Amino acid sequence: MAEAPKSTARRDGLQAIEAEVQKKWAEMNIFEADAGEPGEDKFMVTFPYPYMNGLLHLGHAYSLSKAIFAAHFNRLLGKKVLFPFGFHCTGMPIQAAANKLTREYEVYGKPYPSFPSGRPQPVTNKDDNIEIKDDKVTLSFKQPACSGGKAVKLYHIMRKVDDGKYAEVGTAPFDASNGKVTVQAPVEDGKCIYMVRVELDDGSYGPDSKESDEVSIDAKDKSKGGKAGGKPKVAKKILAKTGDAAFQWEILKNMGIPIEEMPKFTSPEFWLSHFPPLGIRDLKNFGCPVDFRRSFITTSINPYYDSFIRWQFGKLKASNKIGFGKRPTIYSETDGQACMDHDRAEGEGVGPQEYTAIKIKLLEVPEAMKKLKGKDIYLLAATLRPETMPGQTNCWILPEGEYGCYKYDDKTVYVSNERAARNMSFQDILKPWGKPELLQKVKGSDLMGCKVNCPTAKYDVVHLLPLLTIKMDKGTGIVTSVPSDSPDDYAAFMDLMKPGKREHHGIKAEWVEPFEIVPIIEVEIDGEPRSMAAQYMCEKLGVQSQKDTVKLKEAHDVCYKLGFDRGVLSNGPMKGMPVKQAKFEFRDLMVKDGQAFAYSEPEKKVVGRSGDECVVALIDQWYLKYGEETWRKSVEDHLLSSDFQAYNNRIRESFQDALAWLKEWACSRSFGLGTRVPWDEQFVIESLSDSTIYMAYYTVAHFLQDKALDGSSGGSGNIKPEQMTPEVWDFIYLNGAMPKTTIPKDLLEKMRKEFRYWYPMDLRASGKDLIQNHLSFCLYNHACVWPDEKEMWPRGFFCNGLTLVNNEKMSKSKGNFFTLEDIMKKHSADAVRVACANCGDTMEDGNFEEAVATNALLKMPVFTEAMKALLSGEEPLDDKPEDTNFLDKWLANELNRLVLECKNYYVTMYYREALRTGWFEFCAAFDQYRDVCKAGKRKLNKALVMRYLEWQMIIFSPIAPHFCEHGWSLLGKTGSVLTSRWPEPTKPVDSLIVSQGDYMLNKVPHDFIKLLEKASKNGKPEQATVYVAKRYPDWKVKVLSKLREYHSKSALPLVTPDEMKSNDKAKEQWKAVMTDILSDASLKPFGKHLGPFAAFKRDEAAALGDSALSDESPFDEWALISEFVEYLQDKLGLKVDVASSESPAAPEHKDAATTAQPGKPAVYFAAPPKGAAAPKSKAAGKAAGKAAPKAEGKKAPAAAKAAPAAPAAAKPSPSGGSFSVLKDLKALNEHLSTRSYVAGGYCPSSGDATQFDATPEIVSAEQYPHVARWRRHILSFSPEQRGKW
Repeated sequence: MAEAPKSTARRDGLQAIEAEVQKKWAEMNIFEADAGEPGEDKFMVTFPYPYMNGLLHLGHAYSLSKAIFAAHFNRLLGKKVLFPFGFHCTGMPIQAAANKLTREYEVYGKPYPSFPSGRPQPVTNKDDNIEIKDDKVTLSFKQPACSGGKAVKLYHIMRKVDDGKYAEVGTAPFDASNGKVTVQAPVEDGKCIYMVRVELDDGSYGPDSKESDEVSIDAKDKSKGGKAGGKPKVAKKILAKTGDAAFQWEILKNMGIPIEEMPKFTSPEFWLSHFPPLGIRDLKNFGCPVDFRRSFITTSINPYYDSFIRWQFGKLKASNKIGFGKRPTIYSETDGQACMDHDRAEGEGVGPQEYTAIKIKLLEVPEAMKKLKGKDIYLLAATLRPETMPGQTNCWILPEGEYGCYKYDDKTVYVSNERAARNMSFQDILKPWGKPELLQKVKGSDLMGCKVNCPTAKYDVVHLLPLLTIKMDKGTGIVTSVPSDSPDDYAAFMDLMKPGKREHHGIKAEWVEPFEIVPIIEVEIDGEPRSMAAQYMCEKLGVQSQKDTVKLKEAHDVCYKLGFDRGVLSNGPMKGMPVKQAKFEFRDLMVKDGQAFAYSEPEKKVVGRSGDECVVALIDQWYLKYGEETWRKSVEDHLLSSDFQAYNNRIRESFQDALAWLKEWACSRSFGLGTRVPWDEQFVIESLSDSTIYMAYYTVAHFLQDKALDGSSGGSGNIKPEQMTPEVWDFIYLNGAMPKTTIPKDLLEKMRKEFRYWYPMDLRASGKDLIQNHLSFCLYNHACVWPDEKEMWPRGFFCNGLTLVNNEKMSKSKGNFFTLEDIMKKHSADAVRVACANCGDTMEDGNFEEAVATNALLKMPVFTEAMKALLSGEEPLDDKPEDTNFLDKWLANELNRLVLECKNYYVTMYYREALRTGWFEFCAAFDQYRDVCKAGKRKLNKALVMRYLEWQMIIFSPIAPHFCEHGWSLLGKTGSVLTSRWPEPTKPVDSLIVSQGDYMLNKVPHDFIKLLEKASKNGKPEQATVYVAKRYPDWKVKVLSKLREYHSKSALPLVTPDEMKSNDKAKEQWKAVMTDILSDASLKPFGKHLGPFAAFKRDEAAALGDSALSDESPFDEWALISEFVEYLQDKLGLKVDVASSESPAAPEHKDAATTAQPGKPAVYFAAPPKGAAAPKSKAAGKAAGKAAPKAEGKKAPAAAKAAPAAPAAAKPSPSGGSFSVLKDLKALNEHLSTRSYVAGGYCPSSGDATQFDATPEIVSAEQYPHVARWRRHILSFSPEQRGKW
């Protein structure tokens, strides 16, 4: 993790500026926006209101930054901008947390509870085995979060003995320096269970910990040798228990809540009053452009919002979009009711998981089940991937597993583990309800080798085979086997191909060997289509057996993710269909044909307060009819219309996928905070259903409740909650008739105008995880409430990936979890915003790099000081017009170009690219201008300097507004930089000036520096003569003439080299061109040079346009180089002369002069005349060696890439150096689409230098935009600087 600067002066200075700027904005009410006149351009952006059971964190900040940048940018375009922000409190988490804290106080004491230690867990090796050393096992456990205000004296390690009691087997001291304790405890053969007893300093004992995993030490670790050739004992976990869940008291303490204040949090209402104001505090400190007059909290505690939700649900009910019936719900049999989060002792937040139960018919009945002969017996295999069933080669079963044979009807028996059967009975699949009829039990070993029929499989008969990793607490305990798609199945199946393994399990060869693996999904992995993804990944990662759990997990993640996202079925009745589509259609087909059925069970173990393990039961609930054909079609049509912007195809496709599978959604709960279902008040509307059209509520919230977040003090409109009748809401939102009400008519008109002006919502920025629920619900509900006004439906959604911190998942245990308050204190708000902008703008997970924030923290104060020097006159400026020399023209043109590029990136929400062009490259252009002026002892042009500073403050302000607002004040500007206007280019961008600038500032210096390095090997040259050619030699002129001729006839294939390989038409065209050129008798003497030159110019024309085919330079190279002689002298550390290639300065220069051609000047290095002194520079100090002889060692310069001096702020990336070169431009373009440099980070690395040398000079910016952008940027560094990377 990047360390903060040793000195905090710069950070403290930035934070002081931020506080000052925020005060200015507050005094200006700059973010408060009221409706304008009809037709006045506006922009409304929203962000999903965060759940208020804690503080805002860095993950919020990353997604939120997208909305922030969009709001700031659109304000710069002259639009009225509204960014409202609410706080979500509906649902169970707050209620559950309050109840959990209450229970903790009841059980462990208040206000200083005496908690148990964590569950002692055996430490495992890479094979998940527990190594035994000296007959002892190593245990690790978490120390108590609080010990009742008393000090811990000692930990007693207890082991369960035969009578179920515990005996002490060791002790461990309290360790104040660590949150965990590690201790060794003795073991015995068989099974061992441990727990920890805490002794306090007064001799009393705290509560005992939970039991450890049950440990067996019968297994042997074959990877190690023991004494005298024996093998040391190892242990295995028999059934892994859940880890340590943090106590609610502990969570609040980690949030900084004083212990004395914690009892207040036993009331859910206190959470609602405590955390939202802290959210507002953090948002203001982050510089969020929010109109907080419109902020509110949800739930019935807010009577205005409660009224709004009741009105919304009335509309849904009236439109027949809500139904009532049995829905799968977590259920407590003991309590006889739904077990919601707050009723759970274990498993908070766990919901139902739907499986497809595949009916695998038993074709031969084993002796152990002979009493069931004559019945149809089906083994039920639970799967989440029904579409892969045509790829089955066998069926897995756990040899030691105990299975039940349950009566389905008089003729049919289902075989499953007890847990799944119990769940099925609560879903009316097995009878009676809650008590499935068990006919008999059977061991997995009794079924081994039996013949079965797997529906849709290639083979009519396959066999039951052993799989030791089956878990009996998940699914049915019977597992389908698809080795072509599942790495775990592949590894297990390959193990059974080995005679020794088969013999160990008693498996016959004919049960395995005749069954070839069946391809089922074709998917591209590592650039190639794979029909056997599991085999490919296992071989790639070196998986040797089922025991390679780490490698198998990696293989599983790749196969399943890519297979589902991009795979196409290659077998079965839906061959050719995308997997993500086939998954549901194939399941429905199997269900229809009686080959399978759907059932649900809890995602994880759930235990009710009464102590029973909960199930999924079908119970009565209200539900929304998502997926209903006409409703869904209206949403899909909007999604695909020009009225909706998804910003990139991945986002749109994700919505299409979500809409394809989204079905009925339970919208009511029995408990929790929220609004009651208006027509059935025993139910509460759940949290994802009361948050679908609240964006409309923002438009009038300030009239109703701008005096308090909970609406308790009313608002500026002096409207009472009871006045907000359905008819009033209809008038405001639906153009309804003027209601009979005591609310003044003009106020109602004003509220309606406010809604009509701001709606529709122009942008909603969110994490991608909400696509499958909240964001899709949002579209559905808008389509229902405003069915005849599609112009009121959302206009755009932008979705980003999750947040990594320093390339790792955010985690408190890793020390990289930050609240928004913490990260701003560490780096400053603007530095955090810069790092957020650098995270990335795709649906891939964004990486927040603290090094980027640190770099911004260091660079911005330096910029401010340089700015002050320019404005104060400390650095003299020139008042002359800005078009008197090329350098000034170049900078003016660069500013125009970058302003346009940056604007385009803001429009398309590619904020990392906006940061690059609008900050890094904008600064780099000015720094380069300054370097050239300094080398030529020129003054900077005042008009250009002032334009640069002003534009820099404006275009960087969406990302770093505090810094830019401060700079705006230094410029003497009135008002705020946030309300300024986006710069308009002073002239159209001149591509010729861009080419000249690249030629003079990048290419020429770079070429000459590389040639100087070669020339310096035999001595240090001290003088250089640059030769410029006006025309190509005659043979090249002729070749170019022929290329232009073919181009005029549209017969010159202007495609990239990669495209040429696969484009047959282009190949034929190029073959005709080259045949013509090679058959020209006048060109025969140059035969070996014709092909390379023609191909080079063809590729150059494909990238740069037909001007590349001209036989003359498009600009005066002599004049340009002459203007920059001082700059070249500074770069080379030599005296530089300029001459025509037609007039060599000396006979020995002739060979060098003849190599010059338009756009590629040549140089001759030589010792200077006696008495002449070479100018000194840093470059001169690097060119060590003797001067080149005057008449010997002449060598024509070679072509080379070019680069100018780099921006001063650039430093080598700490993460660079390990990157592998990508030769395929397509792969490189994709790689660079999510990062600025090849190895990531905020600065270049050795990987960039290596990749740069391997990348073609000519890259199509249209076809490979990210490569072109990266190459242009790397060119801004000199070879000397790249060498240091």
